[in-house]
Amino acid sequence: MTFVMIGETHSNKQEYEWLRSLVGTPEFADRVDDIVMEFGNSLYQKSVDRYIAGDDVPIEQVQKAWRNTVGAVGAPSPVSGWLYEAVRETNMKRHDKHQMRVLCGDPYIDWDKVQTREDIEPYLSHRDEWFTQVVKDEVLAKHHTALLVMGSGHFLRGFEPTYIEPHFRKAGAKTYLIVFGTNVVGSYDDLDHRFDTWPAPVIVSLANNWVGELPALAVVSGGDAPHGMRFRRRSKSPVPETPPAPVKLNLAADALLYLGPRDTLICVSMTRAELDGTPYGKEVKRRLKIEGFPDGFGAGAEKAEEPQFPRPQTTDDTPPPPPPLPPPPRTWAHPCRPARPLNRYLFLPWDCSRVLVGSMRGRRRNCRTQRLRSKPGTIRTPLGVRSRSGCTISRTLSSGQPNTFNPPLGTGPHG
Repeated sequence: MTFVMIGETHSNKQEYEWLRSLVGTPEFADRVDDIVMEFGNSLYQKSVDRYIAGDDVPIEQVQKAWRNTVGAVGAPSPVSGWLYEAVRETNMKRHDKHQMRVLCGDPYIDWDKVQTREDIEPYLSHRDEWFTQVVKDEVLAKHHTALLVMGSGHFLRGFEPTYIEPHFRKAGAKTYLIVFGTNVVGSYDDLDHRFDTWPAPVIVSLANNWVGELPALAVVSGGDAPHGMRFRRRSKSPVPETPPAPVKLNLAADALLYLGPRDTLICVSMTRAELDGTPYGKEVKRRLKIEGFPDGFGAGAEKAEEPQFPRPQTTDDTPPPPPPLPPPPRTWAHPCRPARPLNRYLFLPWDCSRVLVGSMRGRRRNCRTQRLRSKPGTIRTPLGVRSRSGCTISRTLSSGQPNTFNPPLGTGPHG
């Protein structure tokens, strides 16, 4: 039982152009049921379903799905919307054939009700758990085939935190991870010229070759690994005085998606000109202020297209990050139950020209979600999964009051 996960680099133009072309191929569209997106607020799943099916839905309503996520800092890139649009166009060309669905994998935060940073915590701290639960409820339980699209940091093996893939593996599923990468093998100027002869795009297996021996973070990050991920190895041993050896790419993923040299890659952003004076631009500034960022930070780029991996500045004039959120209350219950076993698998060959799909019979587990009985004032996570104590957790707001809806997906008030 195997399915494919795409560890993407946020906002990359070439990557989402490749994804658009992929979903438009008949072989892919014939066999893939669901595409699970990190940049998709589950609160708007019903609107997304109607849009993807070809219904006449105002774009202002649909784009809330990728603009109103809890994980984005500032205004998200419009590239996520490209993929939604591509799936819609493919479905409309195939009225009498198999239809694909886009699943929103981010928690169903309602930004209209967010007033303080504490209101964000129940959703922000459980994004991986929610993504996993969406796959369990909407893919595994229905014996569907899916492609999972999420930032590489959520999928890379050998680093902390990792939640999603281990839970699927515990359920007996085999995962196949493809990560977006570059021709950088060390610091910013350490380029490997063996990539120069490669065509683009291309997917290459990392098993038993020189590519798999390259350092994972350097390749994935374009030579500028995110702070805090450099040496976060999955180990219970004390932090050594000297940094450990870099994790090899073949230990962090199964295949590399190469879309061209690092310096040719483009980042697509919403600009200040697009945001200034608009209701959404004012809302972005309000969210950034709630999250503790300084004025002007994250409120739009100067240009719509800029280098994906610009040369690091010699002086550190980056605004400091916001102070950490307060810890969860002692009554907090954390989900830990593994997902149901997968019943289908999806395999992407290296040339991406075909998709082979199979199915396996398996026994479905009947898992019901009930409300957590607790004392008044208990704050609960927005997840309908079991906790370590064996209790079940209802989907509620951070105040402890039940939300105005109780999913399955697509039944929210903003649907």
